[in-house]
Amino acid sequence: MKKIRKYFVYILKFFKSPVKGIIVTELLKEVKQKGLVTGIQSFLHLRVDYFFPGYDKESGYDPIMSLSKESKELKIILPYTVTPKVSIVIPIYNQVEHTYYCIRSILEHNEYSDYEVIIANDNSSEDISFLSRHIQNLIIISNPVNLGFLKNCNNAASKARGEYILFLNNDTLVKRDWLYELLSVFENFQNVGLVGSKLIYPNDSLQEAGGIIWQDGTAWNYGNTANPHHPEYNYIKESDYVSGASMMILKSLWDEIGGFDERYVPAYNEDSDLCFEVRKHGYRVYYNPFSVVVHYEGISHGKDVSKGVKKYQIVNHNKFVDKWRAELDKKSRRGQDVFLERDRSRPYKHVLVIDHDIPMVDKDAGSRTISNFVDTVLGLGYRVVFWTTNPNSLQIYKAMLQRKGIEVIWGERHDYLLANMHYFHAVLLSRSHTCIPYMILLRNNGFCGNIIYYGHDLGYLRIDQETSLNRDVAFDLRAKTTKAEEDFMYEQADHSLVISYEEMEFLKTYVSQPLHYIPPYYFDVADDVAPFEGREGIFFIGGFNHTPNQDAMRWFLNEIYPALHNEGIPMTITGSNVPSFIFEYKKQFKLLNIESNISVENLDILYNKTRLSVVPLRVGAGVKGKVIEAMSKGMPLVGTFIAFEGIPKDEDFPYKGCNSAEEMIQAILRTYNDKARWEMLSAYGRSYVAHNFNKGIMKQTLNQILSLPPKRRKPVEKKEKLNA
Repeated sequence: MKKIRKYFVYILKFFKSPVKGIIVTELLKEVKQKGLVTGIQSFLHLRVDYFFPGYDKESGYDPIMSLSKESKELKIILPYTVTPKVSIVIPIYNQVEHTYYCIRSILEHNEYSDYEVIIANDNSSEDISFLSRHIQNLIIISNPVNLGFLKNCNNAASKARGEYILFLNNDTLVKRDWLYELLSVFENFQNVGLVGSKLIYPNDSLQEAGGIIWQDGTAWNYGNTANPHHPEYNYIKESDYVSGASMMILKSLWDEIGGFDERYVPAYNEDSDLCFEVRKHGYRVYYNPFSVVVHYEGISHGKDVSKGVKKYQIVNHNKFVDKWRAELDKKSRRGQDVFLERDRSRPYKHVLVIDHDIPMVDKDAGSRTISNFVDTVLGLGYRVVFWTTNPNSLQIYKAMLQRKGIEVIWGERHDYLLANMHYFHAVLLSRSHTCIPYMILLRNNGFCGNIIYYGHDLGYLRIDQETSLNRDVAFDLRAKTTKAEEDFMYEQADHSLVISYEEMEFLKTYVSQPLHYIPPYYFDVADDVAPFEGREGIFFIGGFNHTPNQDAMRWFLNEIYPALHNEGIPMTITGSNVPSFIFEYKKQFKLLNIESNISVENLDILYNKTRLSVVPLRVGAGVKGKVIEAMSKGMPLVGTFIAFEGIPKDEDFPYKGCNSAEEMIQAILRTYNDKARWEMLSAYGRSYVAHNFNKGIMKQTLNQILSLPPKRRKPVEKKEKLNA
């Protein structure tokens, strides 16, 4: 009972709030569903962000909810600059408490500081002097008469000094980096005029992930009440409209348009109308899910559309339809083709990419290839959806794609493919062991687009090599299974991408479907490289989940590096997931340095301070990313024959490859100590990569394939795969 009384004290404090009606309704709902004590705890937990921005919700129930005199008297000091980048305009009519917490959340959840906050006070009946007393550098524009929401915003915006105007409702709490995320869209996408945030309710359900306007002028808050973490709501995209509760617009564009159209006075439809005006003026409207705002919808104007300002929601709808009739005729009927309408992608062709995981571009070469393919397809003007079959992919890498405007889905989502396959112009399947089920599903369900297969390399050849080295019959069985799977994919695909000239010629002897050579990577070639004299040591880089890299280091450290170590040559081994056995060699070699999971910045430093890259692969297939990357950096290499297989070669190609440990030792010492040879190889590598591994070649190949009409193919029986 003592605990119940404790929480009851907190609830009494809620009754002082101007939204006590809404709050009590939510409380009763939680108590009804979960019981008295748990219901009260759950309610407090859901509402804690409003009353205490920054409270750690992961800590469980038992928040301290009361607003103490000390915390309320704490002075908020906003940043100040004469020429702010962003002017945050907060229109208010009363609701001082909400406004205080809104501004407090801006300061607490925002490391970006180049902004001003303007309160547009529409002749409030409440005393708002509390705000000016307790918030330093706050700009307050007070109207002598009540102008209504729309004119109030226009008036305040005319006083804004920023390059951007950000309209923010006072019944909101912003989440971390909300402001920076809005700005980032202007910086990373073309022709951006206006950007809006993801809006969520206080109970963490989704209010809006952008909006759809249908042919009849009605609107959908896309994703309303859904889980805000679902993939379809979490990529940067174009949108018919975004809510004025949190939206940023170029000040120059705002002035050009003339602000909110006053035909919608006093309020409603002005934000969707503004979005249509932005497009009319040649700009785009975007939604950014990484800018998150909690919105206490209904606090300002209520929810009853039959009275008060809320009634203009219906009146202004008719005005909106009259104004934009020609544009609305281009839209879908209500509820149809949501896949296309949610991100305004009807004019575009769509490509689905399926792989075993999200590209981790700083971890392995295969990820770099897929990332390059995706970026090239985007650059060709296609919309891309990326599907990983791994349900536990790391969010940091998902976000890299989502920030490019790519929807990312994950896990076993056959339902997604069956429901949406007719929207895709093409599907790119990566890796045979991952994509055989999806090849069968596409073929057997009448997919009408092109199916493109990328196998990375002929994996069964690599496994054959491992069989020879390990003399293990299990490798032989695995090689046969892998070959059957790969052959099945090459024959069922409409087009296959091959990154190795040797493998291309080999496949042509038995694959009947079209094969296309494509470089697996493109690199920016270094303009200048650090000179020979200031460099020291050799290094190896590789993702050690790839077993050929483990074998390479065992061989190198056992049979090659001892001689080099005796010559005083330091060595650095770096890459992702360095296995423990490599660290054991530090006991033997004092000049050995190991850096696991190195950052891109530190890798660039390594390329500039070491003298030579070694690639002692005894097992492998396809093109080695570490070889091409080193050459692009002006870094000479020494490697085995396998290290240089698959890449274009002519009679002048300087890397022949070594076949023994002794050859590797002599080749390393020769290049390491010969300045003239080192400089020749450095210059050659950069020229070679610029000519053979540039974006233009990849773009030309993918554009050619995606431009071809699809073929009609027969359904596939599963036994065909097993008998392949």
